[in-house]
Amino acid sequence: MDLMIYGLERSGTNFTEAVLLENFKNISFWNEHYPDCLPTHKHFRLYDEKHFIPITQFLNNFTFSDFKSFDEKVSKLTGQSNLKYVIAVKDPYAWYQSFMKLAKKGSYIPHRAKIANGQFMIDWNLFHKKWLQFAEEAPDRVQIIRYEDTIKKTAESLKLLQDKFALEPKSNQWHLPEKVGMSKHFDAKRMLYYKTDKFKDKFPPTHLRVISEMLDEEVLNALNYQKIETNPTYDYQNNYTPKR
Repeated sequence: MDLMIYGLERSGTNFTEAVLLENFKNISFWNEHYPDCLPTHKHFRLYDEKHFIPITQFLNNFTFSDFKSFDEKVSKLTGQSNLKYVIAVKDPYAWYQSFMKLAKKGSYIPHRAKIANGQFMIDWNLFHKKWLQFAEEAPDRVQIIRYEDTIKKTAESLKLLQDKFALEPKSNQWHLPEKVGMSKHFDAKRMLYYKTDKFKDKFPPTHLRVISEMLDEEVLNALNYQKIETNPTYDYQNNYTPKR
């Protein structure tokens, strides 16, 4: 089975790919690791609003009005036809935490300027909105899989992919890998972090408010994620004391 996998950075694309390779026979992924601007890259920004792409390496001028035109381009670039598309998504609040760590490690992402002001959340909205459109246009070719479901509901998630794409399991037991590409390990502590939604406890109130206010609720609901309601976070500032 010839597959393509897509997702934002830190959305679990490597993990999802490893899970599928561990559990199913005769599958191949045809994504290119370079160049980053081509539609075959797993983090390709598919949406039309290119000025919102927050990381310069993913800037591109490709626009696709429908799934058919996108699929034709990817098929041409890979030399493969009738590709199936797996889209890895992660809860936006968990994704923010993971992406902030990446931002702090790499100077190529000005995290204070772009994450805290919500630009990356716009990226999250637009990326998934386009894939939701394509999933609706080609339900037999596109499957969105939530990172949390792969961990919490492994059997249900993999059975969904098995049935949709007619994949052949390697055994009657589902297996989650202990280590995946670009990650040191996937231990019990990290598993528990996602199973119990611990990421929700790690936000500065101001950052949490930015995320909640910037999220597209239509996209959020379509992916079956919950918005966290927040309280006002501003402090009254008295920068000047009148003299009279």
